[in-house]
Amino acid sequence: MKDEIHKKIIQIEKEISERQKDISDISLFQGMGGLPIFYFLLYKLTNKEEYRDKIHVVIENITNLLNTGDYSLTYCDGLTGIGYMLNFIKNKEILTNEVNFEIEESLEFIDQCIVEFALKNTKGIEELDFLHGAFGAAFYLNERLKNNKNPELKNKVTVFFELLSTIVIKEVEKTNKVKNVIDIDNSTQRTNCGLAHGHISYILIFSDFLAQFKDNNLVFEALKKSVSCLLEFENNDKNNLSAYPSIAVNKNTGDYNVSLGWCYGDQTISLGLYKASLILNDNNIKNIAFRLAFRNMERNTIEKMFATPFYDAGFCHGLSGIAYLHKKWSIISTDKKFYELYENLINDILELSCKNDGIAGFKKFNGNGYFVDSIGMLDGVIGIGMVLIDYLLEEKDNDWDSLFLLN
Repeated sequence: MKDEIHKKIIQIEKEISERQKDISDISLFQGMGGLPIFYFLLYKLTNKEEYRDKIHVVIENITNLLNTGDYSLTYCDGLTGIGYMLNFIKNKEILTNEVNFEIEESLEFIDQCIVEFALKNTKGIEELDFLHGAFGAAFYLNERLKNNKNPELKNKVTVFFELLSTIVIKEVEKTNKVKNVIDIDNSTQRTNCGLAHGHISYILIFSDFLAQFKDNNLVFEALKKSVSCLLEFENNDKNNLSAYPSIAVNKNTGDYNVSLGWCYGDQTISLGLYKASLILNDNNIKNIAFRLAFRNMERNTIEKMFATPFYDAGFCHGLSGIAYLHKKWSIISTDKKFYELYENLINDILELSCKNDGIAGFKKFNGNGYFVDSIGMLDGVIGIGMVLIDYLLEEKDNDWDSLFLLN
């Protein structure tokens, strides 16, 4: 299977290169913004200089587009995501010192743009979204603080995290008020349990912040309340496909027919609870995380993994993300059954590359029975290629997954 995987990776790279001149989308998750990390992994796999050279080319193309257009500040498709990618590549020290110096200068400008905008424009729950809002900014800024000791930036980022904490605590209070409600309508308070837009991203990013700044009591309290809020939605009825809903008012009215995946689903919930348990030093939460992870492992057929008959190989809500999350739990738990399922799904991903009109045979499920081409890291061939490269690298900790809050 390894030879097939290697051939598929090379095919993905070839077809991306052929299309790259026509791509003007710089976004991290849906455009060319993820390509430097794809090429970094490919360089690490092959040690071929051509792939390191391509990192330079893509970054130069992105820089030129940034200088000639207006872009959002979001993590998914704006400046925050590009900043995270540049910081990641710089820290790998595979480019020249001159290029790294130029990248750092750009990052310092990006830092100020993002923190000032975030502090000014974060008012309530509507702005908190990880992919498209404030928690994406928080994630980037916290990562920058790991190697940036600028006290002014640290103070502003701390104020920002405390603002986020205050908003989350207030939202949890609203959720608690409707936890026993049965009669609901469109105006009833709803809670997002997922990673892409909801509580799991709050939990993972608060946990990452507290790993650096252990004594921040407000952020610690927000993490505890976010975890407690999420646990209120757990339903252990084995007749349900999932233990947690995606978006719900409460456990009495929630829909527990949720596919596995990165953006929503029990896999990232189990991982978020596990990480929180380490920060909170709470073995009960850790046990809940393990119990959920093993329940997820029992969803070992396509019919059990997905709530619908349509699926794809992408990372967001397809086989690549599901496979990789089983790998993560094989490392955490040391249970070989997780890894066996991971390997089986890698083989299934290869089998899905069968569409003659797709990019390297892959197409994204776009709803209503339709499949479309997608190049991006989140739901396209860049993300699929990264998971396949990661499989061949055979390393326990390839920190590229930090881009998805999984490290």
